[in-house]
Amino acid sequence: MPTRILLVDDESKVRDSLYALLESAGYQVLAASNGPDGLTIFRQSVPPIDLLVTDYNMPRMSGLELARECSRLFQELKVLYVSGSRPDEELQADLQAGRRDFLAKPFRGDDLIRKTKALLQNESEAA
Repeated sequence: MPTRILLVDDESKVRDSLYALLESAGYQVLAASNGPDGLTIFRQSVPPIDLLVTDYNMPRMSGLELARECSRLFQELKVLYVSGSRPDEELQADLQAGRRDFLAKPFRGDDLIRKTKALLQNESEAA
C-alpha cells in the first residue's frame, strides 16, 4: 500500500505543484483547498492518512487547527507545515510535540521530498 498524503493549501498553483511533486515521488496524494474540506477527506480516508502537508496560514481553518483536529482522530499522524512566514509561538510549541516539521516557502522540490521522507521514517530533522 503506497504512503498516503493529505495536501491542504488554499493557493491552487502551490497545491497543484506540491501535488505533482509528491505524486512523482511515489506517494498517493489527496488534496483539499481549505481546512474544513481537508478534515472531511481525513475523516473519510480508509486506511488513515500517513502524513498531512498543510499550509499554516489559511482562511476558515489554519493548518495548525486542521492538524490538531486530525491528530485527535489519529494520534500517530505526522504533519509537515509549509508557510511563507516564520513559525509563531503556537506553531513552535506544536513542532516540539514530535512527528511535526516545518518548511519555509519558497522551497525547492527536493527539500519537500527530503522533509517528507524524514517525517515518514520517524527521523527527527531540525526545522
